[in-house]
Amino acid sequence: METKMGLGIAAPIAVKFDQDISSSLKTLLRSTDLPSEPPIPTVSPWTLGVHLPWLSKLKLAMQADDWTVHDLERRINQWPNYIARMKAMPDIEDSEEVDIHFVHVKSLRTDAVPLMLLHGWPGTFWDFHKVVEPLVNPPDGEMAFHIVLPSLPGYFLSTYPQRYDWSLVDSARLLHTLMTEVLGYTRYAGQGGDWGSYILRVIGTLYPSQAPVLHFNMFRCPPVPGINPETFTTPEKGALQRNKEFMESGRGYNAIQSTKPFTIGLAISTSPVALLAYIGEKMYAWSDPTTLDQADVLDTVALYYLTRCFPTSVMIYHQSKKHRDEMTSSQNEDKWKVRSRIGFTLFPYEIGALPRAYIKAVGPLVFYKERSVGGHFPALDNPDGLVEDLRKFIGENWAAGA
Repeated sequence: METKMGLGIAAPIAVKFDQDISSSLKTLLRSTDLPSEPPIPTVSPWTLGVHLPWLSKLKLAMQADDWTVHDLERRINQWPNYIARMKAMPDIEDSEEVDIHFVHVKSLRTDAVPLMLLHGWPGTFWDFHKVVEPLVNPPDGEMAFHIVLPSLPGYFLSTYPQRYDWSLVDSARLLHTLMTEVLGYTRYAGQGGDWGSYILRVIGTLYPSQAPVLHFNMFRCPPVPGINPETFTTPEKGALQRNKEFMESGRGYNAIQSTKPFTIGLAISTSPVALLAYIGEKMYAWSDPTTLDQADVLDTVALYYLTRCFPTSVMIYHQSKKHRDEMTSSQNEDKWKVRSRIGFTLFPYEIGALPRAYIKAVGPLVFYKERSVGGHFPALDNPDGLVEDLRKFIGENWAAGA
């Protein structure tokens, strides 16, 4: 993966993982024993965390010969991968330099729209592997896109800045610079969930003329007082209930990652079984169980293990807590008003979906779609629905946002 890089230049790379780390993956999986029974009986699976039979099944699948690191490398390299060496703070002369990994797939269509797709935690750029081809090479009559899949700072091959106070606002500025200066796009569209949604919020606040249309599958903001909850649709009520349940019993990981990220980061980063349990439980809990593919869980866990990026991936919880809280508090509701046109798709298993009235109070919501399938990782568990909504939302608003 090593290549010579100039500042602000996208250098093509072939993704090749360290051989010793790659070999250790299956060795550690096979040498790690899981208990035959959970510590205590549970009322229902998943109540106290990862379901042991599910974890055991995925461990066996990952250590078997059908799933290999070599095949994962091959699939990643089917599209052009790049590293851009950039100033972490583009406006500061003596800023440190960071490497940002991204996939850039250009359509042959001359009218294609640049589209940056942003992952969050515990996702990766690979969350979007199922939507690249339909977006780049659509059927006749459908909108085409130039696709950019960045790895957020600290994820996969993107290095993490050494500044203690690095935040999602800095990441937003950096990724905007990637799109406009490194890749040369004067305007682009965006899509994001999880931390990607917060980063897009910043972009939509700071750069609305260059990023005029932004689509979200997660959106957290303050509730709007005075609205009769009976006026919400059934999916909106379901979203609020799911959000409530998540706040009550699903945020333990958030507490430790927001306060002691090194503890969890260093504890599990070199154990594939620990990563499989920790990340796998989140992917299952936040996805549509009817469409979640276990292969996507294995790929995601492998990318964290093979790049040793887990400790830096969770730093965003600690260093961006202030800005996240500002976006979700009514005391700062004017600070992060989105000025780009907003599109939102409500997927039923999303943990951060809100009624349209709440989102509309933050910015110009022009598209709101309720889906019956999918969750927090819609590019994985409902890629067709996400592609359809991106085509419709951006197709109807790209020209109007000029």
